[in-house]
Amino acid sequence: MARLAADTTGVDLVAVLIVRDEADTLPACLASLAGVVDAVHVHDTGSVDGTPGVARSLGAAVSGAPWPGDFAAARNAALDASGARDWVLSIDADERLVVGRAPLVSLLARGEAYAVDVDNRHDELPYTHRPVRLFRPAGLRWTGRVHEHLTPPKDWPAAPRDVVHIVHEGYADPQTRRRKALRNAELARAALAAAPSPGNLLDLGRSLVGAGLLQEAVDTFERLRETFPGTREWVLGTDALARLLLAAGVDDAVVVLTRQLRTAGVEPQYCDWLEAQALAQLGHAGDAWRLLRGVREVVDPAGRRYAPGHLTELKRLLGSLVHGELPLG
Repeated sequence: MARLAADTTGVDLVAVLIVRDEADTLPACLASLAGVVDAVHVHDTGSVDGTPGVARSLGAAVSGAPWPGDFAAARNAALDASGARDWVLSIDADERLVVGRAPLVSLLARGEAYAVDVDNRHDELPYTHRPVRLFRPAGLRWTGRVHEHLTPPKDWPAAPRDVVHIVHEGYADPQTRRRKALRNAELARAALAAAPSPGNLLDLGRSLVGAGLLQEAVDTFERLRETFPGTREWVLGTDALARLLLAAGVDDAVVVLTRQLRTAGVEPQYCDWLEAQALAQLGHAGDAWRLLRGVREVVDPAGRRYAPGHLTELKRLLGSLVHGELPLG
């Protein structure tokens, strides 16, 4: 793997991955790292398709251990095996790094950790979220069986998008997305059985949606709402339930849930976007248009920023309905 040219910053950047049966996707990921990182460490959790050999042939160091049924445990094992001491880039085999080298070196000469834009090429609704992916490993560990995150938590600064961002390809194929969601649902069920927390309920509900187990997802979100009112997870679960019911055409309930989100302090533009869709499906095109026309961007309560093309198309269709260019039925 190519290394950064020697400079005076002292930056040493190691990319750390956990993988299983990623022989087809890993080469493109590692190609995106070439010339950017100092080393790549791939931690294999039980591949049968030759992934470790592919990784070694491309210059990566490789370690391995059986899959522990816990993403945080696997990432911590990978981190320990990597021996990284200065900076770590956490990336997955189905992701691609997009970076301007010189600004990244300058960025890593300061700070302790950075959140990074991850563009998800979703088969239904593409979005961008911003997890922490660049960090100095001292004092930080991964936590969370399903949707793992670094602890102790802190409001880390965001890396400028024109310096570094990541493209995630793993949700572009619906069959792949469903397979991953089914895996995550099983992990979430195990976590919930061990600790019935709001976070574990939220993880389970989200995974069930991705797996297409919609009634079980509805029941899980309702349980979250009933059991843990007033929590951040209540807000995220209410939003997920509203979007699930919107897709199912249960629009009266979506209007009620959206107004609860407004009361909870969720971003007004997001609530306008959500409620406008429900009102439009209920036949109230004029009311929907009055809400939607002021929306400039769609950012959900979890911080996911949705691709602007969807909003533009929705405005076009709704505007055409209101002005009589499209039939209401």
